[in-house]
Parts: sequence; C-alpha cells; structure tokens
Amino acid sequence: MLALAEVKETWDALPSGSDPWDDYCYEDEEEEEEDDTGDGPNEDPEDYELNELIDDEITLDWWTGPDGADGEPISLRVSDDEVCAATPNTGLTPYQSEYEGYMGNYGNTLDRWYRRAAIVVWPRERAFAARAEGGSRWALRDLRDRIDAGDLAGARDAAQSLAPFWSQLETKAGLLPAALDVAVGLDIAGTAAMLLEPFRVELLAQEHAAGLAAAAELYGEQWTRTVVDGWFGSKRDPYGSDLSEWADTTLPGLCGALRATGSPHVAQLLAAGAWGWLDSRLRLWTTTAHRDVRRRQLEILSSPLARLLEAADDTLYDEITGTLRECEDTVLECLMPALRLADARGAAGLDQIARGCAERLGRIAATPPRDQDDWSIEWTGCGCDLCDRLGTFLGSRTQRTLEWPLAKDGRRHVHSRIDAAELPVRHQTRRQGRPYTLVLTKTDTLFTSAAHARDKAAADLAWLTATRRTA
Repeated sequence: MLALAEVKETWDALPSGSDPWDDYCYEDEEEEEEDDTGDGPNEDPEDYELNELIDDEITLDWWTGPDGADGEPISLRVSDDEVCAATPNTGLTPYQSEYEGYMGNYGNTLDRWYRRAAIVVWPRERAFAARAEGGSRWALRDLRDRIDAGDLAGARDAAQSLAPFWSQLETKAGLLPAALDVAVGLDIAGTAAMLLEPFRVELLAQEHAAGLAAAAELYGEQWTRTVVDGWFGSKRDPYGSDLSEWADTTLPGLCGALRATGSPHVAQLLAAGAWGWLDSRLRLWTTTAHRDVRRRQLEILSSPLARLLEAADDTLYDEITGTLRECEDTVLECLMPALRLADARGAAGLDQIARGCAERLGRIAATPPRDQDDWSIEWTGCGCDLCDRLGTFLGSRTQRTLEWPLAKDGRRHVHSRIDAAELPVRHQTRRQGRPYTLVLTKTDTLFTSAAHARDKAAADLAWLTATRRTA
C-alpha cells in the first residue's frame, strides 16, 4: 500500500557561529528579547550546526486501500527496525523546524519535521492484522462483512489476531457502535470484551444504549460488569479522568434509555461506576483545607451529583445519601448548589438530601458566637517539634502574639503550615539578630469568619425551608 509518513527528528544543535565550548550558550539580555516581527523561529537549516541525532520517530497518517481506489486517515507508529529509506532525511528539506536553546537541564536541540511517501509491505498471512493496526474503522467494517457473509469462524480468528495491539489503539466515539455490533455478532465472550476494552466510559452516549443492552443480554451480567469497570478505568488513578461533563449531560438519558430497553442492570452498573468516581472526588475536596480551591471544586461537582441522584435506583440512592451523611460539613459547598440546580430544573426526589442539609445548617446557624476573649484555634500539625509549639500557641485562649526566634528552614515550615490550613494568623519576620524572629499574630478573621458562616447557614436554611420539604 502507498502511505504518507510524518517524520520527526531531534538533533543536538547550536546556532551557526556559536562557541561549542559554551555549555550555556547565553546571549546578551538585549538580544534575548523576543522578535515582534511575527516571523517565528528561524527555519533556515543553514543557521544551525547539527552534532548528533538524539531521537527520531515515524508515524503513518494516511494510506490507500489495497486496490488503490480508496484511502483513509490512520495513526500508526513505525519502529526503526521496520524502515528502509532509499533517501536519507538529510537530503531533504524539512517543512518545519524549531530550535530550543539551553534551558538548564535540557535544550540546544533542533526539531525537524518531514513529510515523506512510503510503500508499506507485509506478509500476506498477516494482512488483516497489519492493516487493522493502522485502520481500526476498516477492521471493524471487515469483521462485520465476514459475519454477514456467514464466515463466523474466519471473523473470530481475524478478531483474535487483533489482541496484541488492539487495547493500545486510539478510540473515538464514532467507532463504538460498530465495535458493539461486531462484539455481539462474534458471539464469543472473550474476544468481544477485547474489542470493547480500549473505549472509555465518557464515549458512551444515549444512542449506544441498544447495542450495549444487546451485548449485555448475550454475555451476561459478570461480563458486562468487567467491561464497564474497564471503561471506568478501575485499574487507573481514580482522580485521573474528569467525568463531570459526561455525568452531567449524558448519564441520566443513557440510564433512562437502558431501562427502556429492558437493561436496568446495565444502567445500575454505569450509575454505580459514576458514583465511585464522584465519591473519590468528594472525599478529596471536602477534606481540602484551602477554602477557595475546595469551594470551586465542590461546586463543579454539584451538577454531576444532582444528575447522578436523578439517574440512581433506590439502592444506589440510599448508598449515596448514606455516604454524604458521613462527610464533613464542607460537603454543603457541593450539596447546596446541587439542590439549587435541581430546583431550577424542577427535579424531584432530593428531599432526603435537603433534610440532611437542613440539619447541618441548623446546627451551624445555632452555634453560639465565640467569646470575645477566646482566641483559641483548633489545629493539628505534622507532629514535629515546630508544629507542637505552633499548636500550643494556637490553642491558647489568651495569647494573641508569639515572638519566635527561628532559623530560615523553621520559619519556612511554619509559614507553609499556616498558609496551607488558611489559619487566621499573620506571620512576619523581624530581621534583627540571629536567628531572625518570626512574629505570629492571630487576626480578627477568627471571629468574623465564624459569624459569616452562621449568617450564610441561616440564609441557606431559610431558602431550603421555603422550597423543599425538610421537616
């Protein structure tokens, strides 16, 4: 087949005329100012002296069909031991080049990109797998054609030949309907699961409900659970994927469509997976000390939570509400926006959540004001001697100021602990004597923030009482 190749080379290089013994290759400050002409980096190969090739990579991004009539975009990395080049790249002109100057621990490199034509050959007995590795859409179409032609055994063998590389392919939502269709048509559980493995749950949409329901009915609940868990990335970092938009805009409709097709257990698996992701995020952000970050992140989760509660069945709903009851009061920063969003959408069924919020808000609003002479602050440090002394100062009802002779590393540690916990304590350094003196002063925010929290809780409680059944 005829293909188009994208070639990238990274060279150790220096601008022409520079001192090769100057490891830093610094220029005068006046010369380092950016050129505002808009011409970008110098792309003339003659302006650089190439030393040695550091790295290169080749990617095939398009090829013809076997008959030469059709072509398709692909993305296929080619290793060096698979390449035979009749003309070296140095004999060609790159269409783009970028120079990176010395940056301390990297740099003095020149990246060059070339476009080249390629002839791709492979053994005939590996024809299907070789082409499928570059064109997943073609592979699924070919498998469907074999199934429709009655060659089920051939389709199964061909599909199984994809196993060594299929999970590494880049998948897109447009491929999922064909993958589900072929998975059902193969009627062999292991190969079907392998075909669906590369997809991610955020690619699932309401239009995929019928295909997913058909696969689940054919292969059973345990098979479906394994596939869905893989889509959620249960073996990866639970914080690595952001499912906020998918849970907010897609999950309710998808679960409704699955229940309409007679597959409530699949809807339950998807909703439970979404709750597993959301629960991990809630546990992270409700325990984050930085108020602004915490509030922003919890508010982002409010709409996905409201939509998930709409999609959940009774069992999952009880699990979610039970977990929310165990969270710290900071969970209100997610629950109250969620209730307001649900009220704006006219969603019902969140009365239990509203009652839990009302109990918390009532307790906060009824908290007696702090005594005017009580300057104590509850705080737990890392357990070191510095944190122990800081904790003693913070816990004192009467001591407002602490003058603490402390070396630089100690001051830095105390600063970081105060700032990380956003304690109402001002820290200043008196630069006299040795060591310098760290001056800590408790601020009036200790009183005003508590009063603000009571006022906000009272306002939120009044809104809840007026709009929700909280009794």
